[in-house]
Amino acid sequence: MLNEKLLLTIFRWGGISNIVGGLLVAIAYLSHPHYETPEVIGSDYWLWTHVIFVFSLLFGIYGLIGLMVHSLPTGKAVGLIGYVVAITSLILISGLNYYETFINPVVATEAPQFVEKYGAGLTIGLVRIVFPATGGLFVLGYILFASDLLRSRQLGGGAPTLMIIGVVVFGAGLSGFFPMVVVQGGSILFGAATAWLGYELLRTTPNQSLQSI
Repeated sequence: MLNEKLLLTIFRWGGISNIVGGLLVAIAYLSHPHYETPEVIGSDYWLWTHVIFVFSLLFGIYGLIGLMVHSLPTGKAVGLIGYVVAITSLILISGLNYYETFINPVVATEAPQFVEKYGAGLTIGLVRIVFPATGGLFVLGYILFASDLLRSRQLGGGAPTLMIIGVVVFGAGLSGFFPMVVVQGGSILFGAATAWLGYELLRTTPNQSLQSI
């Protein structure tokens, strides 16, 4: 049984994490360079844009934990599965982003011909298979998790609905079949939904059902 003070702390930090993470993911994609040449990838602008993305992923993981704890009393198996799949996708994306942020800029300077061939690294070896698969997990996980939040209505219906719409648009944009503007639009919708859920989580106070965890 979790005590009320601990639950309140988890909700507060989870809410803040979702708000910050939602804002940062939108900022990261809105500011993302449109070209992936050695000169761009080796620049300070590329570095700081991807540092923002690093923090958006970290806060996204922390925020998901807060939402999961909140949903435990009324959540169904589909929500738990969605949570596991979504957080797994964020961890896998973090691995690629670590390469893009801290390794690829050095490669762009020391071996520009490698970056000319592979760009940000999405077509290196098995990455060309793993990254699209991870994107699929990202979309599936968030749809399942948000659907369970929508069913329970504990955090209202607007934010989970927007998250489902946002993650579908976001995922479609990241598939590579659509222009960057679709990715950016999806990041805004997804980021807004994440921040909205964070706001709702901040407003939550532990009740009798939560204390029964």
